[in-house]
Amino acid sequence: MKIKRIISIAAFALTLSVCSLQPTFTAAASNQICAVEQYGNTVTPKSDIKRWLYKTENGKLYKRLYNASTDTWETDWIYVCEYPGEL
Repeated sequence: MKIKRIISIAAFALTLSVCSLQPTFTAAASNQICAVEQYGNTVTPKSDIKRWLYKTENGKLYKRLYNASTDTWETDWIYVCEYPGEL
């Protein structure tokens, strides 16, 4: 009975010591943020920002793809459908 008690206490102490050695994720994340601010790095997008622009002409709806990152048109005007009202 005395040996079981000693083994239980040793296992409990070992469990507590292992749990206290685990790093916290919050501390690692805050260190990373500080490193970015320290060196002045900025986040830049890897892909262009593209938008579909629409127009109506003579009751017909057209769309055209515009690249806002390079300020250029990606496509010509593409007919979509008949459009009874104005946008």
